[in-house]
Parts: sequence; structure tokens; C-alpha cells
Amino acid sequence: MSSTADGLLIDICRREGRCLVTLDREFGNRLRYNPSDYSGVVLLRLPSQAKPQDLQAAVEILIRGLEAAEVTGKLWIIRGEQLLEYQAISEDESD
Repeated sequence: MSSTADGLLIDICRREGRCLVTLDREFGNRLRYNPSDYSGVVLLRLPSQAKPQDLQAAVEILIRGLEAAEVTGKLWIIRGEQLLEYQAISEDESD
């Protein structure tokens, strides 16, 4: 699904109850893709000159995160050794 338009891709994930794991930074925009609307969005932020081991490390962090917490309704950004968790935008924050 790598060539699927962003809107269609996230809609498919929502309809099928799937968490989206992506390298596309657009999905980190909580105003456009409010995490509460989805079964989770995970953004892998890899170095610009990423090596296969960078992707492997990010996936290992993701697996540890999934073992410890629920991603549904949240945006997770994995950058370096960190897993950053963002909640949905509330009505007050979007105004």
C-alpha cells in the first residue's frame, strides 16, 4: 500500500481496526489525524541516512511499547531510543 494516498490509507486502517505504522511524517499531525479516531498511529522517525539496523531498533522499541501499553487512540513517535506518546487533541486544544 506504499503508493496509496494518505487519506485513503488511514481510512482503510480505521475501517479495518488496524494500527498504522509509517515513516510518513504527515501522520504525526494530530490536527489532521486525531489519534482518537484510529486504532493507533505509530510514526517511525529514522535518521536521514538510515541503515537497516536503525529500522530494526525502531521496530524493537515499538514491540516493547506494545508489550507495555495500548496504542489504540494514540500517536506514538519513535525517535532514536525514545517512544513518545501523544494523546488525542481535545476540543479545547483544536480551537
